[in-house]
Amino acid sequence: MPPRRRYSNQEYLEMVLCYRECNSITAHAVNLYHERFGVRVSHHTILDAVYRHREHGRFDPPPVDAGRPPYSAELEEEVLDFFRRHPLTSTRDAARVFDVSHNYVWRLLNREGLHPYHFTRVQELHPQDYAARIAFCNWLREERRNILWTDESTFTRVGMFNIHNAHYWSEANPRVVRPDHFQTRFSVNVWAGILGNRILGPVFLDRLNGDTYLRLLRTRVRRMLERIPLEEVRGLHFQHDGAPPHFALSVREFLNGVWYGGERWIGRGGPVPWPPRSPDLTPLDFFLWGRVKDLVYGQTGHDIRSVEELKRRIKRAFRLVKSETDTLNKVKRHVRKRAYICVQREGGLVQQFCR
Repeated sequence: MPPRRRYSNQEYLEMVLCYRECNSITAHAVNLYHERFGVRVSHHTILDAVYRHREHGRFDPPPVDAGRPPYSAELEEEVLDFFRRHPLTSTRDAARVFDVSHNYVWRLLNREGLHPYHFTRVQELHPQDYAARIAFCNWLREERRNILWTDESTFTRVGMFNIHNAHYWSEANPRVVRPDHFQTRFSVNVWAGILGNRILGPVFLDRLNGDTYLRLLRTRVRRMLERIPLEEVRGLHFQHDGAPPHFALSVREFLNGVWYGGERWIGRGGPVPWPPRSPDLTPLDFFLWGRVKDLVYGQTGHDIRSVEELKRRIKRAFRLVKSETDTLNKVKRHVRKRAYICVQREGGLVQQFCR
């Protein structure tokens, strides 16, 4: 094989200029360079010249530090130490800092077992929240508590759609679109509860305020609890968070009069205070709503045409989740695990530690 020809900086520059004149069409740039200089170069040579000029601002290979060969063990350690000190940096930034290729940085990090992890979205905590979370989790760990966890959630027509995670695989661009139903949106408010490995609900609410919530507690919730064996509701604590309808005076008066003399309910203003901004501690937030919405929307959430269809999907999803007995038993144990982790982390959030 004949040795590869070495081109001067001026020749590389002429190749780049031809490439730009031909609107970045490599085949045309090859022909133009041949017409001007009588030399036939390959399209790889022109692309190599363009890459060197764009990435390094020079045509000759980038220099390395004196006394250190490229990609040496010392260089690898410097790159790894750079990521230890700057874990948020990008691989392209690191490649520019050390004047190496982007692929080299990727291969090095993968070989050393480093992976690019995504951030976890969490609820912001206020300074006063940590002590409240520790107090509640210590109370939860003192003994086996029989708690009816409750919450409400809103289901919309289209659910959640992340355009960055949605793809359509095809050999050619199919120009797919996703209609936005912003002019015909509707939603449904749903109440549910978890008691041990039982799921209560769903209960559909036209609107959520103090009056409708009080009516829910007096009628639907009471009837559901009356159907449960007595040994499963003995020593029951009722839980809800600090949403405004839960804090209505009529609701608090009802709970103080009904739930075991007002001593066994958890919430804002209750005998057992609920720590604000703590969705990571209730099984409806860290398990049920996400599981149900995955089943309701799936890959065809945008095809929901009416409120009635949305309600049918919700009911079907609840029936499926209620049948997952093993999963519900794990969720029950997971509540105590989260309380333990929260105390260990001095009231900090626990989502990223409970995979």
